Amino acid sequence: MRRSVPLLAAVALIVALTLTSTGGDNVVEVTELDDIVDALRRSEKPLSLYSLLEGGANILLFFPFGAALGLRGFSIGKTALYGFVLSAAVEGTQLLFISGRTTSVDDVLLNSLGAVLGQVLLSRFMPARVLAREDPTP
Repeated sequence: MRRSVPLLAAVALIVALTLTSTGGDNVVEVTELDDIVDALRRSEKPLSLYSLLEGGANILLFFPFGAALGLRGFSIGKTALYGFVLSAAVEGTQLLFISGRTTSVDDVLLNSLGAVLGQVLLSRFMPARVLAREDPTP
């Protein structure tokens, strides 16, 4: 039960921050990592500070989720999968039910990356003996 609390808190945070209406029309973006790819190519169009912050926020938002899955003993592959599934569910919900939100493939990829990085950082700084403990509740 103790290890369920961080996971529930992480999911609640994601839901609270992503499934609120901002008013206006919904936007769908299907150009995978377009802003980031342009920045890496050093194109003439500079990456805006807003785009950087938005991408960073997408990664950071899923850090706690990945760390919580790591605490529960999930593998990196499962963490990536569950991060992807949760993020895709959030983006689909935004598209279908929440007005004024942008649904983006980039968000799904960055959120999934955030979950994986959250678990990786947890495993680097948390003693292995703590992570290896079994959760006493079924």
